[in-house]
Amino acid sequence: MASQMSSAWAAVVVIVSSLLAVALSHDEGGGPSFGYTPGTPDGPENWGKLSPAYKACGDGKAQSPIDIVIANAVPNPNLDTLTRVYAPSNATLHNTGKDIVMSFEQGGEPVMPGSINVTTADGTVKEFKFKMIHWHVPGEHTVNGKRFPLELHMVHVDDQDHKAVIGILYEIGNPDPFYDQLTEKLRELKTTPTVAAGVVELKSLQKRTGSYFRYMGSLTTPPCTEKVMWNILGKGRELSQEQLQLITAPLPHQDNRPPQPLNARQVAFYNPPNTTISIQSLVLPP
Repeated sequence: MASQMSSAWAAVVVIVSSLLAVALSHDEGGGPSFGYTPGTPDGPENWGKLSPAYKACGDGKAQSPIDIVIANAVPNPNLDTLTRVYAPSNATLHNTGKDIVMSFEQGGEPVMPGSINVTTADGTVKEFKFKMIHWHVPGEHTVNGKRFPLELHMVHVDDQDHKAVIGILYEIGNPDPFYDQLTEKLRELKTTPTVAAGVVELKSLQKRTGSYFRYMGSLTTPPCTEKVMWNILGKGRELSQEQLQLITAPLPHQDNRPPQPLNARQVAFYNPPNTTISIQSLVLPP
């Protein structure tokens, strides 16, 4: 009996440690608990008051998310296509209690299953390694004031841990094959905080990488660290209502931070050459 209790306790410790590690990697160092309910002591408008480590959440001038006003986005000829290459990888889904995270590992060690070549505003090309995925329900970035049911964030890092995030906005419509492979695992996540997802095919996430909006912002969770390079894809994707419910079911609440002031920042826009897509056509229908 003692041996069984010891084994059970060890399993609990492993799960808690795993969740803590993921939460820390997402929130950059941990800190006081925070919430998403407006008007509460730990709600988004009070994050900056919860800890000195969260100061940027209240005082930062380059915070995320933002409302992207298409008419104000400025085409930048120095930008280029987001070149992404992702390989199938062994993945784990985590319910941190605040959001759903997908991490990657091999033999128990974290791995980065791909990379992205990003052209900066001055035309320099930098490589960022693909680190993790997480979801926000409803979406955090808005376009011309329109909010989307879901937003996926693909976090990439360079050798100095600078971050480049790709944001994908979703409408309700046809099922997305990417989520089909996660159906049973997302169901398990309702009752188990960490679920081994097996080998996940990531290639479908490389689609629709032509047009995008670029701006410099921050993490959307405490400590709200700035100097994050955001790339919001100009074409949204679809998933079914059932798929959305699978993602939202494990969480007791929504997990989106409201749009933050743009202040003196500029949103750039890239559209591939020799295409007929106009900047106005990127507004998805209501």
